[in-house]
Amino acid sequence: MNEILLFENQEVRRVWVEEEQQWYFVVIDIIALLTDSSRPRKYWSDLKSKEKKNSGVQLSELCGQLKVQAKDGKSYKTDCASKENLFRIIQSIPSPKAEPFKIWLANVGAQHIDEKTNKRLAARRKLQESEEKFFQNAKQRGVDEEGVSRILKEGDKSLFDGKDIHGKYGISEEDNINDYMRTLLLKGKDLAVETTDFNMLKKALEGELDISDEHKGNSKAIREYLIENTGIKPEDIPPEEDIKKLKGKIKNKQIKSTDSDNPK
Repeated sequence: MNEILLFENQEVRRVWVEEEQQWYFVVIDIIALLTDSSRPRKYWSDLKSKEKKNSGVQLSELCGQLKVQAKDGKSYKTDCASKENLFRIIQSIPSPKAEPFKIWLANVGAQHIDEKTNKRLAARRKLQESEEKFFQNAKQRGVDEEGVSRILKEGDKSLFDGKDIHGKYGISEEDNINDYMRTLLLKGKDLAVETTDFNMLKKALEGELDISDEHKGNSKAIREYLIENTGIKPEDIPPEEDIKKLKGKIKNKQIKSTDSDNPK
C-alpha cells in the first residue's frame, strides 16, 4: 500500500511493508524537501559516497528497494527507509528543516498508532491530505484558497443533494462536517476529491468553473453509488461523535496505559 503525506506542502511518499508491519519512506522525497535540491537523486548518490568516505557508513544498507508509484502513474523501485533508519540518514544532511522534520516524522508514527485503533481517524486524515494535495494542484491552475473552498462546498452540495448537513448534524456553521462523518462518507468524499484531482491533471482543466463542474460530477457519482449499494441517501446517514473528542479519548487511553506500565 502506497500513501502520500505532506510536510510543509511537499509530498512524502511511503510504502507499507506488511511482513514487517511498518512504513518505509521514499528517501529522495526526504532529500528534496530537506535540501531544496533540483536533483535529489544525484544529491542522494553523492551523499552515500561522501558518508562512506568520511565515516565508513554505507547509507544504502539502511534502505530497501521498494516499488513506489511515480507521477506518471507507473511504479518504480527506489530507495526507501524505515522511520528508525531515516533518522540516521537525516543526520548526514545539513538542513535547517531537519529538526522540524524529525518532529513531524515522530508524530506520524504516533498518528499511525491512533489509526490502527480507529479506522475513522485514518479516513479523516486521508481526506484532509487529499484536499491539501488538490489545493496545491488547483493553485497552479488559477484557483486560490477561497476558490478551492467553494469547489469543495459545491461537491458537498452534490453529495448531499443540497441538504443542510450542519442542521441535520445539529452543529454550528463554524464546525467542519467532516469531523462528524462516518467512515463510509469520509472515504466516499476522499474518492471524489482524488478523482477530481486526477481528472484535473488528465484533462488539463483550468479555472474554478471547470474544476468545480468536474468535482460536482464526481461527488454526484459517489452519491448515486452509495444510494445504489446501501439504499440510504448520504444526507440520511447519521453523524458520529466529533472526531477531535475521539482523538482526545485515544490519547488519554495511551497515557493511562503508559502510566500502568510504569508504576511509581
